[in-house]
Amino acid sequence: MPIARYWAVKTGGNEVTEDMVNVWKENFLDYAMQNGCLRGALVADDERIIAVSMWPDMETMEAVVEGDHYSVIGDAVSASWGAGGIHIPDDIEFVCNGDVLAMMVPGGM
Repeated sequence: MPIARYWAVKTGGNEVTEDMVNVWKENFLDYAMQNGCLRGALVADDERIIAVSMWPDMETMEAVVEGDHYSVIGDAVSASWGAGGIHIPDDIEFVCNGDVLAMMVPGGM
């Protein structure tokens, strides 16, 4: 069964810039997709940024988020977002890794 990782960060009213989005995409999502991630998205409202990634299984996800390269990814994202006033890890509001219980995509699951 696939799993999803949700990661919510408070913005403190700071604007989410195109640079912040690109740094997340080019550092985390591109790397994740090359290493087994099925899909991902970054969304924001006035209060928080939410990153979601979907994985075939927990082991695949853990290999990425527990690997040595994840700290390089984290440093790049932290620097970019910190420049915009969003400080990781202080502003992390919620992290959840869980089984996908239901999902609908064209052509099935």
